[in-house]
Amino acid sequence: MEHNLENGIIRIEPSDWRWSASIVGLSKYFDFYNIKYTVEDEYIEFDKNEIIREKYLKFVEGHFMDKMHHKVIEELLEIENPTDEQIKLVNEKLKNKQNSSNTIIKKNLGHFDYDGSNKREILELISEKRLEIIENTYINGKALYANFCNKGNFLEEKGSICRIIGYYVDKGRKIKALSFGRDENNFVYNDSIYFDFIPFGFSKTREAFFINNNFTVDQLIKTNKVDLLVDENLNISNLLYRVKDSANYIDYDVEVIKKDREKDYYETVYIRKTSIDILKNIDEKTQEAIKFDIKVKNIIGEVRQEKKDNKIVNKREKIGNNWYYWLKIEKIITNSILNNLKIDYLIEKLFIENLDETNLLNYKISHLIKINQLIYEGGKDMTLKQKKAYDAAVAVKKALSGKSNKIRSYEQRLISSISLREYEKVQEILLHLSAYTQVEMGFLIDIFKDFEGNKNLVYTFINTLGEKKTNSETKTEGEDKK
Repeated sequence: MEHNLENGIIRIEPSDWRWSASIVGLSKYFDFYNIKYTVEDEYIEFDKNEIIREKYLKFVEGHFMDKMHHKVIEELLEIENPTDEQIKLVNEKLKNKQNSSNTIIKKNLGHFDYDGSNKREILELISEKRLEIIENTYINGKALYANFCNKGNFLEEKGSICRIIGYYVDKGRKIKALSFGRDENNFVYNDSIYFDFIPFGFSKTREAFFINNNFTVDQLIKTNKVDLLVDENLNISNLLYRVKDSANYIDYDVEVIKKDREKDYYETVYIRKTSIDILKNIDEKTQEAIKFDIKVKNIIGEVRQEKKDNKIVNKREKIGNNWYYWLKIEKIITNSILNNLKIDYLIEKLFIENLDETNLLNYKISHLIKINQLIYEGGKDMTLKQKKAYDAAVAVKKALSGKSNKIRSYEQRLISSISLREYEKVQEILLHLSAYTQVEMGFLIDIFKDFEGNKNLVYTFINTLGEKKTNSETKTEGEDKK
């Protein structure tokens, strides 16, 4: 909510996500110019005279530098003794061959033919037309202003219709239909020039996110200042890292606003406190381990062939007579955490379809088990118990050294039984294995007390038991036999 105070001072309160995102964007603008502003628990205050069109556009250039095509051209022109390939790239950008939507570059610079010696003239014209180029690039950019607000309202004072995409309507045709009693005088809207700072409040990813952690304004600003050094083509999985890095400022359920470039409306995701606690306990190794897609046979869970604009969305390949699909592990994990869904099915599926001949897949499964345990316990892990299960499996493998077929047999029986929910049989196999190898399995006490609640201990045991030898280990073993 916006309040006009004395002497041109504006106070904004985070009454809903729109004002919250505006506050975050404004704070980034003020910090960019080292402009003084006031932050209190419930509002932000600043001098409205600091909002100047030229300063706003130069801030745009700095904040969205990677989207400013003229900046790319400038960087290329600064290269001494450019190669033919670099000269060609500059001319492609001047002629606007790589981005047909950015006509302002072609309009102002398209008549140039860069040959490696005439960079001064091009740089001077960019400098002269800089603000015009920035404004047109920004307003029309599908990842920039046009993704968030109606282009016709750019930097205008409060209008008669909200400028935000999804809130904006055709006044001439739809006001009556949206008004109470079809009376235009009853139409309710909320608009502000400060909504033009909303794009800076969101992440710079294809699915842009804003975390409405508005318990206090200070927390709101800190939460959304976390940098996202990720590929912009990633989707909601970015949220995993963004919320994790922001988790120190969040201690309750929080609202996240998402804006997809392909949609003309905003979406809301609610992250529960338990999900945040889980994210807090996911370390960097686990984050890295789940970034990669995994190849599996057949379709499970979220893997299905879908078409979008007549193109296949999911990657797949045919080997022999079978189709293999790529599981988007990161996306599945993120959705599971956000919705508090256990990933037993995923772990068991990967046990069955272990197509990898090295330790790589077992390594990834071990991290999935860690995440699954966090989901089971609402953010708490059970490292000591899992270590007992891990140590027991290592001891069993040592006791059965040289009997790889025997180990493989026990592994397959355990996988089969747990996948079929034959938990008593799993217990029997583990007891028999303990007696056969004379290995003490302390974790069995927890398994017999509550199998369902301690299933991740069994997963840890199976995964460790099934670890493959690396190529170097296999070679050494073969040489020893010689």
